[in-house]
Amino acid sequence: MNVSKAATIGFKGEGETIVLIGHSDSHVGQSLWLKECHGRSDGPPPPVDLAAERRAGELIGKLIASGAVSAVHDCSDGGAAVALAEMALAGGIGLSMTVVPQIPNPATILFGEDQGRFVVTTREPAAIRAAANAAQLFAVEIGTTGGDRLTFDLVERGGQQTVSLADLSAAHDGFFPKLMGADAALV
Repeated sequence: MNVSKAATIGFKGEGETIVLIGHSDSHVGQSLWLKECHGRSDGPPPPVDLAAERRAGELIGKLIASGAVSAVHDCSDGGAAVALAEMALAGGIGLSMTVVPQIPNPATILFGEDQGRFVVTTREPAAIRAAANAAQLFAVEIGTTGGDRLTFDLVERGGQQTVSLADLSAAHDGFFPKLMGADAALV
């Protein structure tokens, strides 16, 4: 293994294209979104397609080894939106994403926990799409890295939803002390 080619989850630079790789059946059963936003724990867990999982894993490995991607994160725990937030926090770089009106229920794309889905950043989006297509996997450009905010433009569905990296970081960093009942002065 060549650790100099390892990819981490943190965004590496401004102006990189964000690509979502892997098929989505818009699966939200038993998802973090369903539990946290709707107080429900119902529906079946995401189905597993081992052949597609293998193709996705092999593709991601090849993209990392070739240096075609600079950051990689799976979408298994909270979906693409949570993966993107974690990537932005880890790299200290924001993002802009547009959810097109043709998607009937954007929450299922943003928070669906379908297996074998990954978010990557690249300066070579056409090459990433071509490699994914060759592996019989769906790939679509979903945004761009940059700035100090996460902006999700829900076209024709209420406009932009934005959060600053500073606010997201404060909420993230304050979670465990609140959970554990720690005194703020000790943290």
